[in-house]
Order: sequence, then structure tokens, then C-alpha cells
Amino acid sequence: MIRINILCEGGTEENFVSKVLSPYLILKNIQVTPRNIGTGSSYGKLKFNIIQWLKQDSNAWLTTLIDLYGIGNKYPGYEESKMLSPFQKVNNIEKAFKEDIERAGVNTRKFIPHFQLHEFEAILFSDCGTLEEFLSLDYKFPVGSLRKIRNSFESPEHINDSPHTAPSKRIKAIVPSYEKIADGILIAEAISLDTIRRECAHFNNWLTLIETLSDF
Repeated sequence: MIRINILCEGGTEENFVSKVLSPYLILKNIQVTPRNIGTGSSYGKLKFNIIQWLKQDSNAWLTTLIDLYGIGNKYPGYEESKMLSPFQKVNNIEKAFKEDIERAGVNTRKFIPHFQLHEFEAILFSDCGTLEEFLSLDYKFPVGSLRKIRNSFESPEHINDSPHTAPSKRIKAIVPSYEKIADGILIAEAISLDTIRRECAHFNNWLTLIETLSDF
């Protein structure tokens, strides 16, 4: 059994790991354990937890599930990557992130840095039919409103990350009753990881890497 510890930035990500990722990966002989550290924009707190967990449980792999949206310039590689395309940006920041942990003198062979492009809600745009069907149960809005947003971007992960146009902000602007934890996880379950992986390349690359890990 491969063991993976996942540092999550909030309750939504923690529940996503427990309720969606865990049942999916356990069938592949991979056990995941989430820990909600509520990092927000605090890189120092995240770095401290990574170093401690790598030292305390060196037999397990360690990865992160942190929204790229709002991480701030205290994160390694952030300033240098601001003007890059989304995939270049996130890959550069992840690389700089791992290098910074290495400079702390910690063995990072089993550390996989991962940032969600741009935040959790992006993956819900993988299937706008399911997204709109679920949200319309409690709140009426014009059919196709969320699909129109998705169709204006290359992929769900390209939906941008300003304070007004991040994926969650766009959903809340149309459906004010949307709740991240309660609604988001149920919608992700209904959409399925297979669909999310097909639509979200960076997320899929992360899961593909996890699926190829070994005990050594």
C-alpha cells in the first residue's frame, strides 16, 4: 500500500481528498491522508508543516492541495512567474517551491508540490451541465450562464484568478447561495474524477504522477 499525506489549505480541499480522491485511489492501492492547515497566503506556515511532516513520516509521500489563487509574493517563484501562461506559471512556482524546501536541508525525494489552477472551483467547470443542474435545485438562474463562462476559456484551469473573476467568484455572482464545502464536494462527486481529469490537464498530471509512485 502506497501512503500519501496531503496538506490542504482548507476544509473544501480536505473533504475533497477524503470523499472524492481517497475512494478513487484506494482502489489503486494508494492510501491518502489529508491534513487541513488553513494556510491562506502564509507560506511560512505551509513550509513549516511540510518540513515537519517529511521528517516525522519519512516512509510516506507528501503532496499539497493549495489554490494558486491568492498565494501572494511570499511564495517562491511567484514574482518571476506572474506574466507567464497559467501552466508555465504553476509549473515554475511548484519547481521553486520544492527547491526552497530542499534548501532547508530536508530530503524532498518523496515531496510532490502541487497547486490547483487556479482554485478548487475550476474543476467544477469540467461539466457545466452537472454544475448547473445541481445549483439550480435551490436557486434559479439563466440556463447556460456557467457554461458560457467555461466556453470563453481554453480549459477550466484557465479561468482566471483576480479577486472578481476567480472561478468561485464567478459561481457566486450567478448563484449567491453556493457553498464551497457543502455544494462543491457533492458537485465534484457527481462530475467524477474521470471527467475532471479529462478536462483539467494540470490536475490530471498530478494524479497521474501519484498513480505511478512506489514505496521506494
